Amino acid sequence: MTATRNDQRGFTLISVLIAITMLAVGLMALARTENLLARTQAGTANRAAALSVAQNYVEQLRSRDSSLSTELAVRVDEHGDAATAGIYQRSALVSNDTPTLQRVTVQVDYPGARTPVELTTLIFRGAP
Repeated sequence: MTATRNDQRGFTLISVLIAITMLAVGLMALARTENLLARTQAGTANRAAALSVAQNYVEQLRSRDSSLSTELAVRVDEHGDAATAGIYQRSALVSNDTPTLQRVTVQVDYPGARTPVELTTLIFRGAP
């Protein structure tokens, strides 16, 4: 007498395929999240470096004894030094609010920026 066993234990081929598909979808979502995190981290590092470049340049302009003038965009490295291969682009806009007060706006553009870093300061130069 041969009896068929309907109570066999184990996984069916369909349940294995469904499990593999669910695992693949989960791994792809994890990889995408990791990619997004890496891009965000790189963008944050670039913005922080651009802010540092802008702050240092504002301090340089404030310490100058002579009158200031608007400066066109120049390529700089992460230290603010002029470099033709620099990934940051720095410019300065100077306007005279009064004969003794100048408004200086330093703008630094960086890779992947939607908006550049922009710092504005007022410089008092004493009696004209």
